[in-house]
Amino acid sequence: MNLKQSLTSRSAKDFFNLFFSNIFQKFLGLVREPVIAVFFGSGPLFTAYLMLRTGANLFSQFTVGNALKANLLPKFTKIYSSYKLVSLSRVSLFSRKSMLFLFIISQLVQSFIIIYLSSNPIIYEIQEELKLYLGINISHSDVILLFFLISILLSLSICFNFFNMVYLTIMQSKGKFFKYSVATTLNSLVVAILIIPFSLFFHVLGLVISRFIGILTLTISYILPMNKNTEGYEVDLNSKDINIPILILGNFANIIIVSSQLIAGLDNTGANSNITYFYYAVFILNAILTSVIGNVSTLLLKKISLHRHTKWLIYSLALSVFIGTLMSIIFYFFSYEVIYIIYIGADYVITYFLDLFFNFSISSKFGIEEVLLTSKYLYQLSYSFIFIFISTILFQPFFSLPHRDTRRLRSIMSSIFIFVVFGGILILSFFDIDVKIKSLILIYCSSFVSVLLSIFSYKKYLSFV
Repeated sequence: MNLKQSLTSRSAKDFFNLFFSNIFQKFLGLVREPVIAVFFGSGPLFTAYLMLRTGANLFSQFTVGNALKANLLPKFTKIYSSYKLVSLSRVSLFSRKSMLFLFIISQLVQSFIIIYLSSNPIIYEIQEELKLYLGINISHSDVILLFFLISILLSLSICFNFFNMVYLTIMQSKGKFFKYSVATTLNSLVVAILIIPFSLFFHVLGLVISRFIGILTLTISYILPMNKNTEGYEVDLNSKDINIPILILGNFANIIIVSSQLIAGLDNTGANSNITYFYYAVFILNAILTSVIGNVSTLLLKKISLHRHTKWLIYSLALSVFIGTLMSIIFYFFSYEVIYIIYIGADYVITYFLDLFFNFSISSKFGIEEVLLTSKYLYQLSYSFIFIFISTILFQPFFSLPHRDTRRLRSIMSSIFIFVVFGGILILSFFDIDVKIKSLILIYCSSFVSVLLSIFSYKKYLSFV
């Protein structure tokens, strides 16, 4: 295949649909995240919110994104290649039952975090912050009630996000990558539009509400209409199709990121905001992971689910190494400039916008100190993402193999990975060192182990095909 044929092929068009929609979503993210930085900076309430969200996300990473894709994409790709009409009635029933389970588990996880926060000195700082914002005295119990309200909205977001991701994976398996791109962009667009007014009037609670409305908009506009067709081959989706080891390995990158972010917030002094600097830094790194490497891995998995494509794997791996290395070099030399342009630059734009159209001025919570601390975190984290990029690509061939043939191998690899991540959190808790150092140790150890596991998985893949 020559260059012209490659660029005009279906796979190239699918990649560009995904890539440019992701670029637009990342642009919307460049609106959303700086808004968060301007309004909340590294404040105590936002720090507590990140703890709740990170705890909820740590669990949800087992059920969305690449984890769900790795479980369902090969199955539905084969179904839609064999049948023209497919009914998703049973898929809808299974998804709704799963949502209830996810809500209960998510609430349990966040309840433990609320108990931790209630005994942390940060709660007194939150009372003072809310007193300044609302102009009234806020009691300890009022703050706890706010935590539970936030946790309920986060749990609902997780449930509906799971429901959406099941159907978005089906959409990808049908080859409707353009429709998928538009649908996911709609979610990001709604959040970007709502986040400024909601943050202005509802403080941190506005972040959760705007995110939930964005998810519901996607559900109503694109997901529910997919259930209208009740004719054709009836897909039987049940818990057996959701392989726990694949849930773990398929979303290893986000599990590493979220667990490292969580440990960055486990500081009992109440004065540490490392979790916020981690959050602002990893947003940029994760944008590169999802917009390029994530899309390449999706197309690779779809390709090799039907036929062996060694060249696609080589190209994908080479691209991931090149982008990871280039990214690390840029952030080593220019991390301060990158953070300054994104966050401080946005500060000028947002404050000018509010003053021009609403005659309203705000004082940014993200200053030079935050730029320095976030930029340092950015280049320190960037090298670990080279390992994550490589692992993301190398795992895909193994995910295409039938579950029954690789059940034992998946269980062993996922057990090793979980032991490294959660065992690492446990071991690091015994050391009296800065939580930032702990988060860096965890992300580098777990990402390096993921590379070793992905190499092992590819060797096993070659022995099967």
